[in-house]
Amino acid sequence: MLHYPQKSEVFVMIPFLCPVCRRPLTLTQSVYQCEKRHSFDLSRFHYVNLIRSSKKIHGDNAEMVKARTRFLQSGAYQPLKDQLTELIQTLNPSSVLDSGCGEGYYTELCETLKNCECFGIDLSKEALKQAGRSCPSVHFAAASVFELPLPDQTIDVIWSCFAPLAMAENARVLKDQGKLIVVGPGPRHLWGLKEVLYDTPYLNPQETTAAPEFDLIDEQTLRYEIQLESQAQIQDLFTMTPYYYKTSIENKQKLAALAQLSTEVEFILRIYQKKSV
Repeated sequence: MLHYPQKSEVFVMIPFLCPVCRRPLTLTQSVYQCEKRHSFDLSRFHYVNLIRSSKKIHGDNAEMVKARTRFLQSGAYQPLKDQLTELIQTLNPSSVLDSGCGEGYYTELCETLKNCECFGIDLSKEALKQAGRSCPSVHFAAASVFELPLPDQTIDVIWSCFAPLAMAENARVLKDQGKLIVVGPGPRHLWGLKEVLYDTPYLNPQETTAAPEFDLIDEQTLRYEIQLESQAQIQDLFTMTPYYYKTSIENKQKLAALAQLSTEVEFILRIYQKKSV
């Protein structure tokens, strides 16, 4: 497991953008304000709500966030976190973004980066409450990954772990030759779980995302077995997957009958580089 050194103080150099007029926001006494006097409070959970739409927009709900937090804190995905951390450390960035950061499990790697300004963006306010507690040195905002509240060409590295992927918007905020790391499921990810749920389990489809702004420069695979030792842990894993919403009650009951479960996990890390203009 990686050692997490104490992070030195980082001053805000890259501003959030106002969701109304897209002008830079300045933080003063827990209030973000632009020159047009649009203002947004920094919450006690260390994030600012910059969702522009007047409609009620929800990311992950409290139940999903709690289940994912419990599961990830068990250490089951720690090898993925370590590999992602090592990869980003080798890039030596001065600015990073966790796009679709959720509860901040992978955002915590920011604590290993020295002299680096770190951002986390997610739609879910429930998830950001947990992220703000976990990563106090990171600047968090509730916003869409398809409309990032950050200026053009300001970020060195973006990562997206099991989150919606907005390639054009990532390209906009990345510097020339900046890196985008996309983490998703490999073909046999959670195979043991699917063997219980389905009579005929299926491999996860693999599609390399193509975008004119990027070149795919590397691809890494991480594969290992995890052992879940309780029904509660099994349900936490199940709740954080898309299968939770697509599985019949009958098949859910098969999983509910188990006290233990062994399953393969497989992750694909794809590294893209933004093309120079």
